[in-house]
Parts: sequence; C-alpha cells; structure tokens
Amino acid sequence: MQSIKTAARRIPDLPCACATLRRAARAVTQIYADEFQGMLEGSQFSLLNVLAKRPGIRQTDIAQILLLDKTTLSRNLSVMKRNGWLERVETDDRRERGFQLTVRGTEILEQGRPAWQRAQKRLRVALGSSDWQQLFEVANTVTRTAWHLTGTNTEGRSTNQ
Repeated sequence: MQSIKTAARRIPDLPCACATLRRAARAVTQIYADEFQGMLEGSQFSLLNVLAKRPGIRQTDIAQILLLDKTTLSRNLSVMKRNGWLERVETDDRRERGFQLTVRGTEILEQGRPAWQRAQKRLRVALGSSDWQQLFEVANTVTRTAWHLTGTNTEGRSTNQ
C-alpha cells in the first residue's frame, strides 16, 4: 500500500472551494462505503441515526439537520421505507407526517455501527488527532458560513429579499 504522502502528491490542489470540498467528500464517502460493503450507504446511516435519536421527526426537521434538499431527502426516505427501515407516523402538525425507525431499521443501524466505527477509526488514525479535530471545526465553520451566505431554507427558497 502506498504512503499517504505519495498518494497526496498525485492529487493536485484545486483553486475552487466547491470542487475541493466535493472531492474530499467523495474520498471520505468511499472510506465509509468500503466498510459498509454494500449493506447501506453512508447517507442512509446518517438518516437512520437521526431517526433513532428523534423518533417521529418531521421531514422538514431532518432536512434542516442534514441540510438536504426536499427532493433528495424524499428520494432517500422512500428507498428506506421500501426497504422496511422506517415508517411514517402522525405528528402534532397535521400538515406533515413524521418518520421513525422500524425494528428492521434499528437492526440495520446496529449492524452498520461497527462498519461506521471502523471507517471513523481509519480516517482518525490517518489524520491524527489534531487534524481530526480541525476537520470538524473547519467543516462546521464552512457549513454554517455557506448556509448563511446562501440565505436558503431547507425547501430551497431564498430567505434573502
């Protein structure tokens, strides 16, 4: 296996923040995909976690937590519902239903947790503890800043007048 420094020399710096972040996201996603081995996708694991922590959560709230557009989230939820991993439930707001994990969804989440932990560990060890902490600090700062600058809500409508 080649060293990280050798591999890094082959990957050129990009002058665009968007391209750089998207490339990093694809590379990190591949680490998780390697560990999940087709059991589920990283995005599905994230959704299962949100549903486990907030049973009955509304689709709008899921979109806000994960910053997913309505179409992408609806597609992902439909696939997971078809797989039997989640079900719709009534909420206090009659205009919108919520979602919760089924027994099968909870099982998939628990089966996927060791793979997720391995992926986390692989990346954490490769980065080292300092870069690991900086990853979260920078990623969260970039996310909040970009979200603020777009002035867009989770339905994709601009909040800037």
